[in-house]
Amino acid sequence: MDGEISPQWRPEPEPCNALERLMHKAAADPAQHGPLMRLLWQSEIHTLIPYHPEVMGTHQMQPGQQMTFIMASDKEGPFIPAFTSDAAAEYCLRKNAPRGAAFGLAAMTGGLFLQLVNGMGHSIVFNSGMQQNLVLRPEAIAALVKGDLRHARPGSGEEVCERSTRLAGVDPSSLPESFREGVRRFCDRTPVPIAVYLFVTIDPASGQPDTRQWRIILRLRSQDNDFYNDFTLLAHKLLPPGAELATGVVTDDEHALAFLHKHAPLWPVMEAVG
Repeated sequence: MDGEISPQWRPEPEPCNALERLMHKAAADPAQHGPLMRLLWQSEIHTLIPYHPEVMGTHQMQPGQQMTFIMASDKEGPFIPAFTSDAAAEYCLRKNAPRGAAFGLAAMTGGLFLQLVNGMGHSIVFNSGMQQNLVLRPEAIAALVKGDLRHARPGSGEEVCERSTRLAGVDPSSLPESFREGVRRFCDRTPVPIAVYLFVTIDPASGQPDTRQWRIILRLRSQDNDFYNDFTLLAHKLLPPGAELATGVVTDDEHALAFLHKHAPLWPVMEAVG
């Protein structure tokens, strides 16, 4: 492809599959980041490999095998380019590929692609050159392969509550509006949560609340890894600068529930009485 030819004669292709439509939604709504990661794992992904006649056709690849990918670079450094559809690949290659470049275009599931790339130390940029793209750094790739960002398992909220003397309740109205309302909108969409509580730790030296150390306890009807996964991605995305967050889950522990009932939840919104 000729990298000097501008694709301005044609517009960017419209999203042509569920993954690309969700990428556009997730760009504006962090509540979609978890579903996006799960769909990326399942979807067909295209990537560039060195051209050789022997690469033509269908080949069996397994996680753990070595595979050579063509690299590209931007202002952030080298990365592995990948594409979420044939249309996206065609557009990006017309825009970015250097004159006379020879390469093969390989298609595989996102899960296999991520497992093959994991451990290489390179980022992946999906649809580089398009207005809507997705960048995965090496640490995010490793987390996806491990299962985090897709189906993260919750920690124990009971353990947090057992250290209740080291936690201080937080007035929800004192929280940044973007965080408070973002969490509430997310929980309004699903029947999984019963309540969400936010605390800060108490500094053992001063005895004062440490407003940088946030602790969320989710009271859920049942363990739901996808809800927990998506909630934590959302909460960290909305977290104000300088704050750190840990999250636990409570379902039926009586001691933990007794502790939580002493505090006003962040969600649902409790109307003042009197």
